[in-house]
Amino acid sequence: MRFNRLATALVAGIAAVVPITHAAAASSDNQPKKYYLALGDSLAFGFHQAQFLQELATNSYDPASFNTGYVDDFATRLRTIRPNIQTVNLSCPGETSTSLVNGGCPFHNPANPLPLHANYPVTTPQLTAAVAFLHAHPGKVSPITVDIGGNDLLNLQSSCGGAPGCIQAGLPGVLGSVGSNLDATLRALHGASPSSEIIVVNYADPYEYVSPATIPVFGALNSVIGAVATSDNARLADVFTPALGFSAAQFCTLDAICAPPLYDIHPTDAGYAVMADIVWQASGYADGQDPQVDGSE
Repeated sequence: MRFNRLATALVAGIAAVVPITHAAAASSDNQPKKYYLALGDSLAFGFHQAQFLQELATNSYDPASFNTGYVDDFATRLRTIRPNIQTVNLSCPGETSTSLVNGGCPFHNPANPLPLHANYPVTTPQLTAAVAFLHAHPGKVSPITVDIGGNDLLNLQSSCGGAPGCIQAGLPGVLGSVGSNLDATLRALHGASPSSEIIVVNYADPYEYVSPATIPVFGALNSVIGAVATSDNARLADVFTPALGFSAAQFCTLDAICAPPLYDIHPTDAGYAVMADIVWQASGYADGQDPQVDGSE
């Protein structure tokens, strides 16, 4: 497996990274408002590689058909409290922490852009679109979920062609970029909508059973994500830690990496449902609140 070399190269450097911790939930009396805003990469999109390739091959690609992701499942939970809540999903598969802030998501390639769940101009960064939406709907957006940073790590491995020295040299820069970009993202969201509850979702390691040495690599990434979420008063939905407790058989029901021929690193529908459960618990909404039906703040 190609990630073996990545893990071997980085294990020595991981010791310098603060071990992953559970971020304390931000205190908030917020309940869901009129809009739920989702930001992120392919996980927020609800991506399945086999489905995507089949739809491209048959010229039937439709983002609305990717409707079994954690964002969709979490939205279903939110409707038990706010039945009329509307989901606005700005996620872009392939998004990195840098492209989220500055633009350049692969799905938004100006030469051949692919539709997203919620479209915005291909030259507009996802964060800019999110801030614009928050300004257009003051006091009416909560919660906001964010997952970002996984592609930064995967792109480092790809750009280095698996060369250990290159990867080891590039890791501090990648972790630094994720930290600074996530911090900028959360600050911009809080600034545009101070009343919004923000939930940051971290990453399970899809390679934890096929290449266990990758676990500390993803742990390092998630340490950065958790630290930024804590410092920026966001809640953390910790997907990484619970996934370490699954047996190999359980994990293979939750992630498509076990299924030939694609060995897709994305979650199965069952895996996305588990992610949604973790986000729901992190949100703090499951505390006996009565449903709200008026769709206002």
